Amino acid sequence: MEVRRIIRVGERSFGITLPKEWVELHGLGVGSPVKIIVDREKITVLPGTEAGGMKKVLIKGDDVEKIIRDIIAYYIEGAEELDVETGNMSAVVTRIEGKLPGVVLMEIGGVLKLRIVTKEDINIDEAVRSMYTTVDAMFTLFLQMLSSDKRELAEEILRLDDQLDRLYFFSLRTVKRNIIQRPEHYVDYVITIKNLEHVGDAIDRATNYYLKNELGCKEEVISLFKKVYGFLQQAFEAFYNNDASKALAVLISRAALEKESLRAICPQATAVMHEAASIIGFAADIAEAAYSKCARK
Repeated sequence: MEVRRIIRVGERSFGITLPKEWVELHGLGVGSPVKIIVDREKITVLPGTEAGGMKKVLIKGDDVEKIIRDIIAYYIEGAEELDVETGNMSAVVTRIEGKLPGVVLMEIGGVLKLRIVTKEDINIDEAVRSMYTTVDAMFTLFLQMLSSDKRELAEEILRLDDQLDRLYFFSLRTVKRNIIQRPEHYVDYVITIKNLEHVGDAIDRATNYYLKNELGCKEEVISLFKKVYGFLQQAFEAFYNNDASKALAVLISRAALEKESLRAICPQATAVMHEAASIIGFAADIAEAAYSKCARK
C-alpha cells in the first residue's frame, strides 16, 4: 500500500495525484474521465471508459463439454464477444442456445460468434429478486404436484429450473462487472445467488425422484416441505428487506426444523427428506448473508 498526501486544488477542493503506472495501464491521460465512487470509509477510482475490460475471446477445440464450460466462464467474467472454432459446432449450439441471457449466436466463415448484449448496469436487487421469484414458483408447483399427484406439473418445474440457471449466470456476470465498486456489498449477493441456485437444484432432484419412485408418507413429506418453504421465504425477505430481526429469527429456528427434516419417517421418503434438509441449510446461509448485510449498514 502506498500513502499519498492530500493537496489543495483551487480554493475549495482537495485532490491526490494518481500513480503514473495505473494511468498508463488504463490508457488514460490529462483530460481523461474517471469514475469516482464515494463510500463511507473509502473512495474508489475507476477508468471512465470501458478500456481494460474483457472484450473478445477466442475458444478453440473439439471437446464440447470444455467449450461449454469455457463459454459460461467467459460470459460470467464479462466478455462481450466470443469466437468459437470447433468441428462440433452443431453440438455446441444445441447445448448453449438459450442458456445465457443476452447472447446472440451467429455462424460466420465457419466460426461460431457469440455477441453478448446484456446491460450490466441493471440493479443487482432486480436480478436476485427474479431468481427468488423463479425458485418460489418452483416450490409452489412442487407442493401442488405432491398434494394433487399431477405429475404433469413436473415439466413446468424443470422448465423453471432452466430459467433459474439462466438468471444465475446473468446475476454472476452482473456481480463480476460491478464488484470492484463495493466488494463487501456484493459478497453477500454472491452467497444469496449461489444458494438460490442450490435450492432450485434440490427441488429439481426431488421432482425427478418423485417421478421415478413411489413416495411414502406423503402427508408428512408435504407438511415438512410447507414448513421449509416458509423458512426459505422468511430468509429471503430478511435479505431483500434488510431485516436483521427476521434474519436472526430464521437462524434461531434452523436447528429445530433441521431435526424434524432428518427424522426417519419411512424409507421411501428418505431421498426427498434429504433435499428438504439441504434447502434448510441453503436458506440459513441466505439469512446469514442478510444479517451481515444489516450489520454493515
